[in-house]
Amino acid sequence: MTKTTFIAKSSPAGLQVRKLEQTAKPTEAPKPKNRTMVLAGIIVVILVVVGVGVYILTLPPSTPPPTGTPVSIWDTNGLCSSASNCGFKDASGSPNITITVGTTIIWTNDGKATHTTTSCDPTHASTAGCPAGSTSTEVWDSSIINLGGKYSHTFNTKGTFDYYCDLHAPYMHGQVVVQ
Repeated sequence: MTKTTFIAKSSPAGLQVRKLEQTAKPTEAPKPKNRTMVLAGIIVVILVVVGVGVYILTLPPSTPPPTGTPVSIWDTNGLCSSASNCGFKDASGSPNITITVGTTIIWTNDGKATHTTTSCDPTHASTAGCPAGSTSTEVWDSSIINLGGKYSHTFNTKGTFDYYCDLHAPYMHGQVVVQ
């Protein structure tokens, strides 16, 4: 029998042998340690969404600001010692206003002191009395109107109605004529 010999061949000069590499797998998101954490997260999200929805649904409806005839209650730097430094005025500058039945007047305290708008009826007359000495069938009393505050009254009866500031009578007074 003849003997066979194997002779290893060497690589030609400059030829390098490289091994083929496999492409890397994309990284996967880490899996939660247990399903309880996933369920707890989902429950928290649901509770937050439901809570926000309930909050929005239980908010009181926004009421639009009243509309009507504006009247400014004014004073000069909080001073009200005469008719020249405090009073009521409509858009024309008069404390006397003519309106139609069903109109709302909105008094706004634009002064620096507190004021009222009070009808001149026997139950609301101050110790100074009604400035014009009349009595009204329309009755209103704003109580104290603070700086920037508002008070409104709707006139549903025809007639002439005197009003005043209970704190500054007889200087602050006016008249509403309802036609």
